[in-house]
Amino acid sequence: MSYSFLTGLARLLTRLLLGSKFHLGGTANLPRSGPLLIVSNHVGAVDPAIIGGWTPRPVWFMAKAELFHGFWAWLMRGYHAFPVVRHSPDRTALRRAFGLLKQGSAVVLFPEGHRSESARLLRAEPGAGFIARRSGAPLVPIAITGTQNVLSRQQRFPRPADVSMTFGEPFQLPERNQDGSPMDHQQSADYLMTKIAALLPLEYQGEYTSAPMPKEAQA
Repeated sequence: MSYSFLTGLARLLTRLLLGSKFHLGGTANLPRSGPLLIVSNHVGAVDPAIIGGWTPRPVWFMAKAELFHGFWAWLMRGYHAFPVVRHSPDRTALRRAFGLLKQGSAVVLFPEGHRSESARLLRAEPGAGFIARRSGAPLVPIAITGTQNVLSRQQRFPRPADVSMTFGEPFQLPERNQDGSPMDHQQSADYLMTKIAALLPLEYQGEYTSAPMPKEAQA
């Protein structure tokens, strides 16, 4: 199946299942062309489907390698997903991500590395900071709420729930922390998460509640 068919199907299913319960905001913040790294929190199994369906340009996903078996591998690849071995320096996945960005594509990254069972933000993986720093691509945050109630690990079938997906403004990683020290990979990953946290209600900010904001990148 083609990417355009699958994303169209995702939009149709969103309308049928969620209707007016689905709230989309900030799409004007998304650059329509050029390399882009989109960073999002991850609270529900349907997050990639909703992001792919409602982002106003094609996107690519880094997805856990365990999903790439049989039918699921075919479906995942059709939805522009490519495998990554989590919690490891997966050079093949990194080359794929950097190659896509170099070609001017948009890549979606979940800095937490996996779904948050509580729907609150978890501490980001340092690898996310490495990718963001190394790519040099513009960054856009996405904040998602409510998808954990659409399809949780305990559910076999999706159900209606209030879902919100909001795009924040583009940003760049600063080179240094507020104290002037160089920003390492973990600090860079944490910076990504503060941008996501700023778009979320307080009760979902988790590890990044009241987190200090590093200095913005200088033009």
